[in-house]
Order: sequence, then structure tokens, then C-alpha cells
Amino acid sequence: MVMRKRRQLSQPADPWQAPDPPLALAEQQLHWYARNRNLSRVRYQANEVLILLTAAATTLAAALGAHAVITASLAAASLILTGVRKIFGWHEDWLAFSSAWAELLATINDYRLLPADRRDEKARQRLVAKVNEIVSAETQTWASRRRSLTEARE
Repeated sequence: MVMRKRRQLSQPADPWQAPDPPLALAEQQLHWYARNRNLSRVRYQANEVLILLTAAATTLAAALGAHAVITASLAAASLILTGVRKIFGWHEDWLAFSSAWAELLATINDYRLLPADRRDEKARQRLVAKVNEIVSAETQTWASRRRSLTEARE
């Protein structure tokens, strides 16, 4: 039963089957950005704390005269975590997802402020176009960041 519920939560419903498909599509994107914004924030903050802890532990181990293997292992862990920070770019993702989420939320709120009788075909098309524009711009920014990381490594 629990597994079935988790599976249902991870598989979003088709927004085009909802009573207001453009709004359902926008909300689905909003939830995606909220979830990924939160994951990126937690990953970024956890990695930063781990970098601080391993760097401090390296200094402490050296001051206490720990075996060289321990001190070197802690230093290596700090270096690896710093590399992980650069490779995954969770901070940049957090900022980009937050920005896209905020823009989507404003777009949804503008649409919801329209009286029901004014949510005509043009209003629905504008909503879908704006959602597509936000997602496309964020995706292009993400791809550009990834390309620049690859170029920097070459």
C-alpha cells in the first residue's frame, strides 16, 4: 500500500485531463521547480557544511599529531567535496530553480486573478506560452552553465 502511494506521487497526473489543463500544467511545473529547488538547497548546504567540517577536522588532526594517513584522508575528503560542489553546481541550480519557481508562481497568480468567465482560450494560450517561456529560459541557462563547466575542464 505504501509503495503504491509513493509510486502514485512520483508519477504526475496528465495535466491535459484536468478541468483547467493550462493551470494544471503550470502547477505541475511549479511543483517540479519547488521540489528541485528544495533538493538543490539541501544538497548545497549539506556539501558546504561537510567541506567546513572536513577542513576543520584536517587542521585539528594535524594540530593533535594524528597519523599522516588520517590528516591526509581528511584533506582529501575536503578536496573531493570541493570538486563535488563544482561538478554538480547545486548552488546555481538552487538559484535558477528559485527564480523559475517565483516567476511561475506569479504567472499562476495572475491567471487565477482572472474571473472564471475571462479565462478564455486566449488567456489559456497565454498561460501555456508563459510557462513554456519560463521553462525554456531556465533550461537554456542550465545548459549554458553545464557547457561552460565542460569547457573550463578542457
